[in-house]
Amino acid sequence: MKRYLLLLIGSLLIQCHGYGQEQVTGLYTNPVIKQELKSHEAGSQGAGREVIFPRPIHLPVFDDFHTDNIFPDTALFSDRDAFINDDFPFRSVNIGAATLDAIDENGNIYPDASMFPFIADHLTSRPIRLDTLFLSNETRAITLADSIYFSFFYQPQGRGNEPEPLDSLVLEFGYFDGDSLFAFMDSISVDASSYLTDPNDTIFPFDTLFAPPQCDPGVYMINYDTIVWGDMITLPCDSVYEPNIVWDHIWSTEGMKIDSFYDRYNTYSRQVMIHVKDSAKYYHKYFFFRFFNFASLASDNNPSWKSNCDQWNIDYIYLDIDRSAADTFYRDITFAERAPSFLTEFTSMPLRQYRNDPTNQLKDSLKMFITNLSADTFNVYYEYIIDEQGASYSHTYNGGFANLYPFYLSGYQSCANVPQHACPPRDFLFPLNSQADSSSYFIRHVIHDQSNPDLGDTIHFIQKFYNYYAYDDGTPELGYGLSLAGGKVGCRYTLNIADSLKGIAMFFNRVQNDQNDKFFTLKIWDNNNGKPGNVIWEKEDLKPKFSDNLYRMQIYEIDPPVPLIGTFFIGWEQTTADLLNVGFDTHNDASENLFYNTSGIWEQ
Repeated sequence: MKRYLLLLIGSLLIQCHGYGQEQVTGLYTNPVIKQELKSHEAGSQGAGREVIFPRPIHLPVFDDFHTDNIFPDTALFSDRDAFINDDFPFRSVNIGAATLDAIDENGNIYPDASMFPFIADHLTSRPIRLDTLFLSNETRAITLADSIYFSFFYQPQGRGNEPEPLDSLVLEFGYFDGDSLFAFMDSISVDASSYLTDPNDTIFPFDTLFAPPQCDPGVYMINYDTIVWGDMITLPCDSVYEPNIVWDHIWSTEGMKIDSFYDRYNTYSRQVMIHVKDSAKYYHKYFFFRFFNFASLASDNNPSWKSNCDQWNIDYIYLDIDRSAADTFYRDITFAERAPSFLTEFTSMPLRQYRNDPTNQLKDSLKMFITNLSADTFNVYYEYIIDEQGASYSHTYNGGFANLYPFYLSGYQSCANVPQHACPPRDFLFPLNSQADSSSYFIRHVIHDQSNPDLGDTIHFIQKFYNYYAYDDGTPELGYGLSLAGGKVGCRYTLNIADSLKGIAMFFNRVQNDQNDKFFTLKIWDNNNGKPGNVIWEKEDLKPKFSDNLYRMQIYEIDPPVPLIGTFFIGWEQTTADLLNVGFDTHNDASENLFYNTSGIWEQ
């Protein structure tokens, strides 16, 4: 059976910052959130309204956002605006952070979003008991002598879009002032037989229906449906009041680029320590904290650029007693970046192509970001374990033990001093599997303390050898395109053995009002001294294909398949000056293979 090659170019673009007509912008929707909501639609009516006066949580309050869940932990937080992920943070404290941006809890740009700064996401705590300390051996009142501090790490932009100076991040503390405000009218569902005396009776439109006796007296509604025996009726029932929370501004910071942030603070993730010392306001049964951010979209002059933007990443939130301004260390050994691919250029490539030149397709070593957040030095062990999925192959690299010094003294584990951990060598080849057409490997990276194996971290990566090439990791943090009609983009690929191309997969980010739903021409060029040369295949009058599924690539089929050998380029030519907003992956740098042409000359 003849097998064909598929190329994914949907989010291969990385760190090719926009110059002139080359533009990078944010996403209009968050497909991760939309997919999560879609997967929970069946049998669920959503989270519903917040319970009035929910049971407060006790100290300590801590969250490092190192989780597979994409919404904030409901045991600690009362809203779902923040996006919990490991895509947008850059060299954060650990893997995972809470990202605030211009997209709501449903994965869409806020309806009131504009070019002027507007309040976007919130990350709001549940009520916290700051009046009483619940210890294993006693319960007592909290006093100023307990020295309560609230701390967190933050960074602007991360791997996303930099917030402008007015697109600030804000922290507020809240307390219940004893008053309550009307929130909404609760409802109740009852059988129509409660209002009908006979199975042949009917309730007609514009009839007045009073709520059942168990509801607030005098509550009624005007009916607008024809209701018969056996139907269910939903009626207003009770007035629901929410506690009135007074919010105090505690801290805020202006937006900036991540590089400017590093230049100012000499770190990519800065910790803030706040002494909670106003006991009259805050040492009560209902204490709250919340973060929110301001965001602003592109102007109306560039409607195809109106998409998600102004990311802030928040990490390591910690509120507890017996702390001080110097309490900035945590007994934690962790990875600060995701697990990398073993492939030299790609995250995935065809097994047939790998098989014909395996050694040159693999990195000689990896780069791991290992950090010690405490003030102590630990003797730590590192290893990576490779298991072929659905087969028996297994391999373990043993990095042995080495000292891991505190991050504040030495930064990440050093390749110069501890290469066996920070830059572990590749001491194997993935099996050639001559009888198979695909394979995949589950790879785990493990770090832990010698004396306490529970003190450590594990991250993983799936190395894929399927029927496609991909430079990207499948998650676009931004969008890419050219702002010039006739502009061309080409990405370079080199085959190890002749093959045939049967399709090109792309991911397009949605833009407000579908302003990127424009025609383009998909193209394949041959090689001209390392740059796109003659067109060897093209298809005109194509438009972006969109999907609400999780970063689902959309395939543009090539029929009949195009035979290829050696180096070639795949890309597109724009027909308008509107940004097509193709997925842009900021984790994997493929910039040396990306070319664009806006003046008749191919450039990088």
